[in-house]
Amino acid sequence: MKRFIFFSVFIAGFSSMAIEMTASRMIGNIFSSANLIWASVIGSIMIYMAIGNWLGGIFSDKYPDLFHYLILIFISGIFCCLIPLFSRPLLLKGAQAMDQMTLRWVLILFLILLLILFIPMTLLGMIIPFAIKLLNTYYPFRGKVNGQLLAVSTVGSFIGTMLPSFILIPSVGTNRTFFVIGFLLLLAGAIGQLTNIGSDKKAEKLMIFCIFLPILLFFLFPLKIKQTKGQIYEKESVYNYIEVVENSGYTILRLNDGQGIQSIYHPVIDNYYGPWEQILTAPFFQPAPIDPGNIRRAAILGNAGGTSAKQLLKVFPNVIVDGFEIDPEITKVAKEFFDLPSERMNIISTDGRIGLQNSDDQYDIIMVDAYQSPYISVNMCTQEFFQIVSEKLNPEGVLVMNIGRSDDDRTLLGAISETVNRIFPQIFIVDIPNSYNSVLFAMKKGGSIQNLQNNYDLLSGLENVPALLTETLSFAIGNIGELPEKRGLVFTDDKAPVEAITNQTILRTFFKRNE
Repeated sequence: MKRFIFFSVFIAGFSSMAIEMTASRMIGNIFSSANLIWASVIGSIMIYMAIGNWLGGIFSDKYPDLFHYLILIFISGIFCCLIPLFSRPLLLKGAQAMDQMTLRWVLILFLILLLILFIPMTLLGMIIPFAIKLLNTYYPFRGKVNGQLLAVSTVGSFIGTMLPSFILIPSVGTNRTFFVIGFLLLLAGAIGQLTNIGSDKKAEKLMIFCIFLPILLFFLFPLKIKQTKGQIYEKESVYNYIEVVENSGYTILRLNDGQGIQSIYHPVIDNYYGPWEQILTAPFFQPAPIDPGNIRRAAILGNAGGTSAKQLLKVFPNVIVDGFEIDPEITKVAKEFFDLPSERMNIISTDGRIGLQNSDDQYDIIMVDAYQSPYISVNMCTQEFFQIVSEKLNPEGVLVMNIGRSDDDRTLLGAISETVNRIFPQIFIVDIPNSYNSVLFAMKKGGSIQNLQNNYDLLSGLENVPALLTETLSFAIGNIGELPEKRGLVFTDDKAPVEAITNQTILRTFFKRNE
């Protein structure tokens, strides 16, 4: 019995953290990975576990026997298997609500999803105090045994944190990960019942029969996570929920909640009039004439589907592009659906900051477009990071950065501008119309808007200049934005409240749209 209790506590510890990680990912796929979402999910689960600890002590005093202990494990396994069944219709409606930005339904559906976790997490919270009660019945007042029990539970929790994130979710998805967790709990309950001398044979048969529930659900549950119109591909990777959608001949890459378009592709169209093309503008802030053939090296931090990279390769005949993309699954999607080229293109699967810092090359252009929706990567918007960028740029090189903002809230843009300005004395802004994007250009010397105009005038009068280039320069000249008068605080590696500023912007936008 002692061995079984240790085993069951290990499984319970594993399951509690595995459910927490999987639920956070499942909900984040629809409602974004904002820290407000993560904090709400994790906070709710902690409260449910606390309630379970309290109830577990009461329940174990009233029914201090192995049979009732096994019932807790068994029922928690069943309800774990039911999480995807109850959640699926709510998640589908949540995806629609997020696309339509209807705040009321987003909040209602999100809260209901949190409540679905109440029963399985509360039951799992009851297991530890019940196990301690059972052990103390046979080993009274043995602090060593209780300590061992808690240690085993913690080890289980550690494995429950790692296994879903790095193996189960990328391999079988969030829904089937719940079925795997439920299966382990049901299996633990069945093993305990089989080893329980004098146990009810009908209960044994019922428990063994119910083990087939997660197995059936694993193979029969729908594979699709979202039902987006025009969807041609979806996958959960270690880092993201990845979705590819076709719309009016365009192929679109969307990640996680799908509120942004990460990449776009059309077989016969080059210019998408978004932030992707603005990387072409970067060199032309320098004094005219700028020869496109002299642009030799560029780096893109957050390559995604490679839209900006392909624009560079089309316009600058001698450029070699280093695309840093931490998620290798996105790169696979880029090759399959977005015609990502292999010539003059290097894909480095690593964090952009680390990859840039370890690079031996000097660049004419460095573009930062790394988002973990809805946030800019914190490690790529600090003063220390921009110092690294400065060291990796040629003397006349240009930093390009895509920054989110709303129509009337440029707080994040101001803070990043102020931070960049500590390293780069010259900054220019291009606002992308009909979007929540502004593109920041920064350089050490020589830049001006007049230079941009002069280069455009020269290039537009020449033959054999790609129309994509002249159209992009004209677009930039017509959408020069103003730097915020109060640019805000300076981000450092020690303090960079990007999430707080982004949360404020999101909430203001939501409430404004739902007034």
